[in-house]
Amino acid sequence: MGINQRIISAVRQLTTERGFKGWTMDELSAQAHISKRTLYRYYSSKEELIAAVIDDFLASMSSKADELIASGSAPQQIIRTLLAHLLDQGKFIISARSLEDLRLIYPHLWDKIDAFRTEKIRIIIDYIIRTNSNSPVSDIDLRIFSAVVTASIQAVVNPDFILENGLTFEEVSAQLIRFLLASLNIALD
Repeated sequence: MGINQRIISAVRQLTTERGFKGWTMDELSAQAHISKRTLYRYYSSKEELIAAVIDDFLASMSSKADELIASGSAPQQIIRTLLAHLLDQGKFIISARSLEDLRLIYPHLWDKIDAFRTEKIRIIIDYIIRTNSNSPVSDIDLRIFSAVVTASIQAVVNPDFILENGLTFEEVSAQLIRFLLASLNIALD
């Protein structure tokens, strides 16, 4: 594993355990087994590093989504696979501490995540509707349906809603997915 990948991996591990603000660059360099000087050769600040780690994760999610759509996977499989990938590879983002840090310290990074997911949601919804012409929503304008689904996701899968309601990312995601698939008349199983 190269130095940059070691840094990214160490950030993910530390952030999963402590949130984004719960670790220092000294602790990160020790976790990645590199000098602090080497760390700063790659990243000039903690915020730049956190943004790079989020970008790396979003690229991974994008790749996975594109691969599933290109393969013609069933909607349930796409959703299950992407959620599993998110829960496995994205746990550094979805922990309560990380969500709190995104809400209070790095809201611009949450905005970046939100813009990414909005774009991907529209692509996936378009795919699901195109491949399920017998769905009760297939005759609804795709722009309207995409806007409704996106707004639903933005309303509940965000740091404010999750933390203020004492929920977890996993609980919110699972219930929202069940709701959305039911509206598309697609069984999760």
